[in-house]
Amino acid sequence: MIADLILDVTLGLNALVWFAVMLMPLYGAITGFRRTRPLLKRASLILICLAVLLASLLVTLKTFDTVSDPESLVALYAYSGWLVLALPGVLAMGWGLHLVIFRLRNRA
Repeated sequence: MIADLILDVTLGLNALVWFAVMLMPLYGAITGFRRTRPLLKRASLILICLAVLLASLLVTLKTFDTVSDPESLVALYAYSGWLVLALPGVLAMGWGLHLVIFRLRNRA
């Protein structure tokens, strides 16, 4: 019962993290245009903290033996590997867009 609750929370957090990962390059471009570097720093830290929370919930789920929906658990573990690869790339892309647009805006 508690394992199912943790699985549901982890699936919801997984969706939230992936949504934030998809928006990070766009947010980097917007903050570069508006010249607000502290907001991008906060967004990056929040995204990293959410990813660490997701990883800790995945480790917690490994300690439980019985989950009523093992297919969701297998899919969740499959996506976590992609998140490890996507998170640094998306953060670099967001910061890169921020710096490029910030410098282009300073020239004008």
